[in-house]
Amino acid sequence: MKLVTALAALAAAVSGYTILDAENFGTATMEGYWLVKYYSPTCPWSRRFAPTWEKVYHDLEDNLVENNVYFGEVDCKANRAVCDRAQIDGYPTVVFYNQGVNKGEVPGGQSYEALAEFAKTI
Repeated sequence: MKLVTALAALAAAVSGYTILDAENFGTATMEGYWLVKYYSPTCPWSRRFAPTWEKVYHDLEDNLVENNVYFGEVDCKANRAVCDRAQIDGYPTVVFYNQGVNKGEVPGGQSYEALAEFAKTI
């Protein structure tokens, strides 16, 4: 089972975008730089932010993987323990991880410009 989880995390990381959960979070985020969106599917602010998040990823995806930068997201309704460990207290929240270490929230993390600029400068 651990091999299957590790292979799934690796395959997802190669694509540059990963749906993260309790099973794959630790393994996936240990390699490279990660921008992780924590959200709740029932939160109106999370739903409003989703198109911005997706646009940043799609606009930059060609350069992300070659620079070892990955995007991921955690549904906090389905993965409460993962969100509790990250000390998420509101949605949506974008957190930067470097080799699995939580480096804090991305400054201005809900604007296209701030996210895109942050992702480009990693």
